[in-house]
Order: sequence, then C-alpha cells, then structure tokens
Amino acid sequence: MDNTLVLTTLKRAVILGVASLFPVFANAETADSRAITDLLKATETHAVLAQHDAEVLESYTRSKLSWKSHSDRLIKIKEHANDLIVDFNKLSSMRAEGSQWQQEAIDRVNPLLREMSDHLTATINHLNENQSRVHMPPFAAYARTNREVMTATSKLISSYVQYGESKARADALEKDLTLPQVAHE
Repeated sequence: MDNTLVLTTLKRAVILGVASLFPVFANAETADSRAITDLLKATETHAVLAQHDAEVLESYTRSKLSWKSHSDRLIKIKEHANDLIVDFNKLSSMRAEGSQWQQEAIDRVNPLLREMSDHLTATINHLNENQSRVHMPPFAAYARTNREVMTATSKLISSYVQYGESKARADALEKDLTLPQVAHE
C-alpha cells in the first residue's frame, strides 16, 4: 500500500473521529441551574423595587417636598439595593453551577451593581452635606443618575430572566418534539 494512501486514509479517520465527538461536547454544556434561575427572579424583584424608588426620588426633585422626604426615599432605595446585592452575592457564589447564559448574566450584572452602589452612596453623601439644596440642579442630577443606573440594572436583570424563561420553554418544546429512537433489527 502506498504511504500517501495510508496517510490520507489515516487523516480522514482522524477527522471523522474528531467530528463524531462534537455532539458529545455539545451535550456536555452545563444545564441551567434552577437555584440560579429562582434567585435571579428574586434579584429582579429587588431591582424593580429599587428602580421604582429611584423614579419616585427623581420626581421629588420637581416638587416642594422637604429634604426629609428625599432622605426617606433614599433609605427605601438603599434597602432594596442592599437586598439586591445580598441576592447577587449568593448568585456570584453559585456561578460555577450555572449554565453559560447564567454565568454571563452574573458577569454582566456585577459592574452595574457596583456603579449603582457608588451612585447611591454619592447621592446619600450629597444629601447629607446639602440638606437645604434638594431642589437645586446638582441634587436633581444625582437623582436622575440613580434612576438611570437603577433602570439599566433592572432592565438587564429582567432581560436575563425573560431569556431564561424563553429558553426553558424552547428546551421543553424541543424535548417534546424529539422522536423516540426506533430500534433496527
């Protein structure tokens, strides 16, 4: 047998062998973690509440409410933000158990939460130092930025929750549509 023919045959066998492994690797993807999905939904709830409070705070900047009303609303935002961060820290500790999209969600939400926390802290500090100036443009800018960051965070988390629900429905449909294997005799 010619060496060229042997090498060509061997190359084809290797290529076919490697190609046959792709379905094995495709099925090796980590399945969605139910615990992460559930916790992501709880995180979404806290994010929506924080966003709502940030919207209310921003509306206060167009009113005659006292600095105390602003302070009370900031406390509510902080409570929801803290709940959100507690849930997110749990998500982060479970990251390795998640599927690819769940890990991506955790990775993409993390910087927004840091930004949210930084802006909220800056807003609280500004209010503490400028209680008589809640109706001035600088405080309104702080409130607007908080609302923008809270909205972006809430939308991102909600998008991942919605994606997870859609993916679960698609996976269930695919499972239902899979035909049983017929044994060949």
